Amino acid sequence: MTLLVTLIGTVAAVIGIWSYVKPRVSVHTGDPQTPSNPVLTPFVICNDGRLPIRDVKCSNAMKELFEKDMGVTIIGLGDFSNRFSDLQQVARVIYPGEEYSIQLYFSKLKHHQFGKMDIAIVISFRPIKWLSWRKESLHRFVTREGEDGQWHWQPMPIKK
Repeated sequence: MTLLVTLIGTVAAVIGIWSYVKPRVSVHTGDPQTPSNPVLTPFVICNDGRLPIRDVKCSNAMKELFEKDMGVTIIGLGDFSNRFSDLQQVARVIYPGEEYSIQLYFSKLKHHQFGKMDIAIVISFRPIKWLSWRKESLHRFVTREGEDGQWHWQPMPIKK
């Protein structure tokens, strides 16, 4: 009986500690550099957790892109499994409370005018320095055209 109580207490302590220190990463948009072209808006990775995240890598996935000049709509897979690039390292360490700005992979296409977009920012990192285990999270954003004619990024749930 004592062994069972000790085991339950140990498991509860491990779960409690992990829920306190587990990694929490969020992504939000920065100030648009060119409001008429949403691909030039920087995105900001935030470490909202209590421990540093290491070997931070980023990629972009898409569900839909509309290129206005040619009138072409590119439709991707609905589960954001189609990546525009391999994961590329953006930061060695992001400490708790720190932020790191990134550009979309397709910002290299800045001479194209994009309209409606449905994308995901893919963040991969190591939550514990000495383990090779990586955690990956997807952060979905869609563009909406405002009354001012400019495109604005809106966060959306992945499953919607």
